Amino acid sequence: MALLLSLTAFFSTCVKAEAPKIVDPTVISMSSWEVYQGKGNPSMDSYGRPTSLSQWQKITDYKPPYFHFPLLTQRWFRSTFLVGWHYKNAQLALSLGPLFADAQVYVNGVKLTQLEENRAARFYRHSQTRIYLLPRHKLWFSFLDFRRENQILVHLIGNKEPLTLNPKQVQVGNYETLALKAKDSDTLIKIAQGSMVALLLSFCLFSIFMRAVGFKERDNSLFGAYVVCVAGGILSDSLLLPDTLGYGSAHSPFPALFSTFAVFVLVVLLSPRQRVARLTGLLFLINLFVLLCLFLEPYNGTFYQGLLVCNQVLSAAILLHALFRHAFFKRTESKSPFSGRLLLILTSLGWLAQFFWAFNYSPAQPLNITLFIAAIILLLNVAQRFRAMASSLLTLSNRLVSIREIERERLTRDIHDGVGQGLSTLKLLINLNASKLESNLGEMLKSEVANTSNTLKSVIRNLKPIEVMSGSPTQAIISLAQHNCSLAGITLKIFSKDEVTLSQEGAYQVYRIGQEALNNAIKHSSAQEITLSFRVTGNIYRVQITDDGKGMEEETAEDSYGMNSMNERSMILGASLSVDSQGSNGTTILLEVPIHD
Repeated sequence: MALLLSLTAFFSTCVKAEAPKIVDPTVISMSSWEVYQGKGNPSMDSYGRPTSLSQWQKITDYKPPYFHFPLLTQRWFRSTFLVGWHYKNAQLALSLGPLFADAQVYVNGVKLTQLEENRAARFYRHSQTRIYLLPRHKLWFSFLDFRRENQILVHLIGNKEPLTLNPKQVQVGNYETLALKAKDSDTLIKIAQGSMVALLLSFCLFSIFMRAVGFKERDNSLFGAYVVCVAGGILSDSLLLPDTLGYGSAHSPFPALFSTFAVFVLVVLLSPRQRVARLTGLLFLINLFVLLCLFLEPYNGTFYQGLLVCNQVLSAAILLHALFRHAFFKRTESKSPFSGRLLLILTSLGWLAQFFWAFNYSPAQPLNITLFIAAIILLLNVAQRFRAMASSLLTLSNRLVSIREIERERLTRDIHDGVGQGLSTLKLLINLNASKLESNLGEMLKSEVANTSNTLKSVIRNLKPIEVMSGSPTQAIISLAQHNCSLAGITLKIFSKDEVTLSQEGAYQVYRIGQEALNNAIKHSSAQEITLSFRVTGNIYRVQITDDGKGMEEETAEDSYGMNSMNERSMILGASLSVDSQGSNGTTILLEVPIHD
C-alpha cells in the first residue's frame, strides 16, 4: 500500500512538472537575471544549460568592480522568458540595453556581433541600446516553446567596466517596437553629442574671429587647435556620423588619436610661453609611434588592446609630468587667471575615469568630457585676455585724444599770444601812422587787419571753445553751427536746446563730434538746411544733426578720417553713434551719451 502511494505521488509530480505553464498569449515575460560568480567558465550540460547553480547570484545583489585594468574581461548572465503564442509568426528581436560599442556579445553560444548581415545589427552598430534579431536558424531558438520557459545565457567580453547588464533594459519582443525605443534613447544622446560638437566648433570660430581682428597671439591659435581636437574626439565616437562611417570610426584608433593630440595641445597651452619640455616632447613622439601601430593592427586583438593601454599610459605620463612641473616649479605657471594646475588635475581625473571605469549613458568618454570642460574654461581665459587687449587699446586711444586736445590748447595759446598780439600791434601802428599814408591804402590795411583778426578769433574758438568750459556742449555746438551756416548760406533750424552738465573732457568730445558732423554736412552734402536737436531723456543726452543733402557715400561713411574720429570719440565716451544716410533724402547723425552722476 505504501509503495502504491509513493508511485502515485511520483507520477503526479512528473505530470505536474510536465504540465505546461499558463502563459498570456499577448505578452513576453522574462524572469529575474543572475550573474555567474564562480571561477573560470560555468559548467554546462549537453543542452548548454548551467549546472553549477550554487555559483549564480541575483544580478540585483551584484556590484560590479569600480576599478579595472583595461584588459579583456568576461562575465556570464542568465535568465528565462515565456513567449505567448501571439508572437509565433512575429519577427522577434533581443534588446540587451546599454552596452559598450566594443563589447563582444554571445547569447546561448552565438556571437551576435558576427550577425552584421542583418539590418538590425548593422543599423544599431554602436548605439546606446544593442538590438539583434533572434537568429531562428540557430538551435537555441529553432524550437521556441510557447508553453515553457526558454533559457537565455548571455556572455559578455570587453575591456570596460562595469561589464554588466541592466535587467530593466533587457527585453525580448517585436523588432519594430524595440527599434523605436532604441531610437528615442539614441536621439537624446545625439542631441547631447551634437550640442557639444557645435559648441566646440563655435569656440573655433571665435578663435578665427579674434585672429581676424588682430588678436594673433599663439595662445589663440593653440586654443583653436585644441577645440578642434576635442570636437574630433567626440565626433569620432558618437552617433552623429552615418552608419558605415560611424561604425568604422568608433571601432578605430581615431578617438584615441584625437584625445592624444588634445591632451598634448592642452599641456603646451598651459606651459610658460607655450614651450614644451623635452620629456613631454619625447613622450608625445613615442605615443605617435604607438598610434601608428594601432592603425596597423586588427581591431580588438590582444596586441591591439595592449597598444591601446600603452597609448593611454603615455597620455597620462604627459599629464602627470606637466602637473609635476606646475606643482614644484612656480615659474612654469601660466599667466592664465584660471590655474593651469586645476585644469591638469581635472583632465587627469577624466583620464582615470576612462582608464579604470566607463559610463553606460555618457554621451562622450570621460576624458573627452573633462577636455570639453577645460575648453570652456580656456575660452573664458582667452576672452578675458581679449577684453584686456581691447581695454588697453581704448585707453591708448583715449590717451591719444587727450594728447590731441592738449596740443590744441597749446596751439590756441601760442596763436593768441603770438599772432594775436602781433596783429594788435600792427593795428595800433596803422592807426598811429594813418595820416602819413595815402587814404585808400590806410583804409585797406585797416580792413585786412580786421578781417585777419576775425579769422584768427574764429580759429581760436574752433580750437578751444569757451562755452565748453562750463561742461555743457549744447551752446558751443549751436554757436559753431550758426557761424558756419551763415558763412555757407545754409538755413539752420533748432528744435530743442536742452542743457546738460558733463565733465569738461566729455563736453569737449561731444563738441568735437558735433563739429565734425557739421563740417561733413556743410562741405560734402550740398545741403540747403541743417536741423539741430538737443534732448535729455532720463540719463541719456541725445544730440541729433540732420541735413537735407545728397547723403553720404558708403565708402566715405566707413573709411573717412572724420567718421573714424567720431567713432573713436564716441567709444571714449561710452556713447552710441549712429549714421542714417538716406541718399537723396539727407543724412541723420544721432549721438546718445550716458550721463553719469
